[in-house]
Amino acid sequence: MSTELAVIAGDRRASNAGSPLPALESFRPLHDVPLTICAELDRSDIPVRSLLALNVGSVLPLSRPAGENISLYAENVLLGTAEILVIHSALAVRIAELRDKAPDTEDAAAEINPVPSAT
Repeated sequence: MSTELAVIAGDRRASNAGSPLPALESFRPLHDVPLTICAELDRSDIPVRSLLALNVGSVLPLSRPAGENISLYAENVLLGTAEILVIHSALAVRIAELRDKAPDTEDAAAEINPVPSAT
């Protein structure tokens, strides 16, 4: 089963309305490759004993203040931030900020597979 991300509302600039940016044309063969998008509310570390004590109705406190933008990822790569919305009784996100560039390949690989330091 495939999931399609629907863009509900967006701001299109007049300069690129109706056609993709020329630099993106080279990616046309990849347009239909599915990516997993994740809107992450928060992360929290808890001890195993607290995890084992969780029941239906348990409340996990989060560190992120209400109203603060959340992190948006594509295949575990940070894309930017987004605002949480409710549209027709369903949750949605509105893009608030996008990163200017992809992380450097070597830096990204180091984050995934850190090289132990020789001490």
